[in-house]
Amino acid sequence: MGKLNLKMTLRECLLKFPQLEETLYKLLEECIYCEGFKDETLEEVFKAHRIEPEKGLEELERALEER
Repeated sequence: MGKLNLKMTLRECLLKFPQLEETLYKLLEECIYCEGFKDETLEEVFKAHRIEPEKGLEELERALEER
């Protein structure tokens, strides 16, 4: 399935980990549905939303562990 990381695109993340959609929505709001953002890396998407990339990744990993 692959491991969650900051170099994967938002699109890849949503495809591989559909259970993270709710958490991503909390972090990025409607931007998770923006076609322009879907091909950006998670690192770039988090930076664009003023979220420290490592903190955003930790939030996603925590959400995965809870499921």
